[in-house]
Amino acid sequence: MKQVVVFIFMAVWGNDALSQPYVDPVQVRYTYAFTAQQKNRATPFTHLWAGSDLPIKINKSYLLLSPYFENWQFDSALVLQDGLLPVVKNLTGVKGLVMPVGLMMPLNNPKWSLVLNAMIRTNGEQIFADKTYQIGGAGFLSYEKSKGQKLRFGAYVNGDFFGLFVMPLLGADWRMDEKNYFFGLLPGRFTWEHKFSKSIYGGITFRALTNSYRLQAGSFLRLDDNQLSAFIDLYPSKNICFTVEPGYGIMRKFRTGYEKRKYDSYKDWGDGPFIKVSAAYRIRLEEKK
Repeated sequence: MKQVVVFIFMAVWGNDALSQPYVDPVQVRYTYAFTAQQKNRATPFTHLWAGSDLPIKINKSYLLLSPYFENWQFDSALVLQDGLLPVVKNLTGVKGLVMPVGLMMPLNNPKWSLVLNAMIRTNGEQIFADKTYQIGGAGFLSYEKSKGQKLRFGAYVNGDFFGLFVMPLLGADWRMDEKNYFFGLLPGRFTWEHKFSKSIYGGITFRALTNSYRLQAGSFLRLDDNQLSAFIDLYPSKNICFTVEPGYGIMRKFRTGYEKRKYDSYKDWGDGPFIKVSAAYRIRLEEKK
């Protein structure tokens, strides 16, 4: 039973609930992005994320509820540069509330498993407002090549405000040795984690973010960011984890419009550094096997 619980937590797809060797029943994460001194200087922003992973057993399958809330705040004066729509001139932030529901179903061949995920979200300047709802989901197969080494592939689909967003998924849950672990699903997130000691972990993470939000004027705002960062996880006690994660964002984009597949304005968000800090109640899954 414990092995199956371990798999479902490591397999589910979400914005940040991806395959990983631990479970965070509660996590709060805060990102601060700095202005970079360059020609297209980066737009400063903050991003607050809070969520949880909650498992429920249903016969031989497992249901995983992973609700989370996010809030973006950015410098509206810099957003207006390069001619974004006038309707965003007073915009300082957007937010989202997301409810992913994942289901892991064992297949006849013990080396294969199927994971399905559905999600509903409300994204905008105001959540639960008119035309702020999106529906999406993902599905992928997991193949266990050998113990501690799994490959994953599938697809992600979401009804974004800019149109149907479809993305193939490719990932792994691969333990190299007792100290090194590779895990994640691209293009969403992929991580190399190294164990320095029982209380200190570290590594490198890549994240690709694409989200759209409904503005009060009726248009939408699409945000894209690609983040590469190094992190240190500190465990002052067995299940309490504090993370410090400096990094750099590249190929950031703001796009606005009213119609699907048609952008009325476009802005390079600007590459630049950021710092991410988080706190979590965490259960290391390898300790549960």
